Amino acid sequence: MAQSRTAELVTWLTAPPIVTALTIAFIAFYAPQGTGGLSNGAAFLLGLLLLVVAPVGELFLEARKGTMTWDLRTRGERTAFYGDWLKYSLLAALLFWLLGSPLMLALSFVFAETNALLWALNKYYTKVSMHSSASSGLTSSVTLLLGWSWAWVYLLLIPVWWSRLELGAHDFKQIVLGSACAWLACYFTYGYFFQVASIF
Repeated sequence: MAQSRTAELVTWLTAPPIVTALTIAFIAFYAPQGTGGLSNGAAFLLGLLLLVVAPVGELFLEARKGTMTWDLRTRGERTAFYGDWLKYSLLAALLFWLLGSPLMLALSFVFAETNALLWALNKYYTKVSMHSSASSGLTSSVTLLLGWSWAWVYLLLIPVWWSRLELGAHDFKQIVLGSACAWLACYFTYGYFFQVASIF
């Protein structure tokens, strides 16, 4: 019982919108690459609006209408949500390109690529873990943009994976696939934009 409560707490604290907001905050305020033509605060607020508030707000409205459930219980609902998040990610990419912010543009592409992969896996193969994907996106962003000495942050994936397994929300394959989606998007995109990953 205590383990389940702990797992629920970890799951709540690592909910994708919360982890996404933390990722945007890290990128806007701490990444050494800078936010280009935008102030740190403007980059953070625009990123938060387009990559968290807009897709979660749309989900909230759909849940109120009864066309989706708030916790996205079915694969069909998840597929629709990933499509919505992809749409807002591409809109964010366009905006940050126009505003001259390469780092926020790269982050928007990371979100777009991750959601495209999640959408495809969810639609054609199996349900994947948004929690592990969001957490992998944060840890990969930190590691790639601050340097390999920060690779220890990947240890933060352990409690996320444990909580999803403990609650029976996903099996191991679904958790690994979720993390892999964000990992691939981060390593490809940041590597392309900032030459930070020698594997590309």
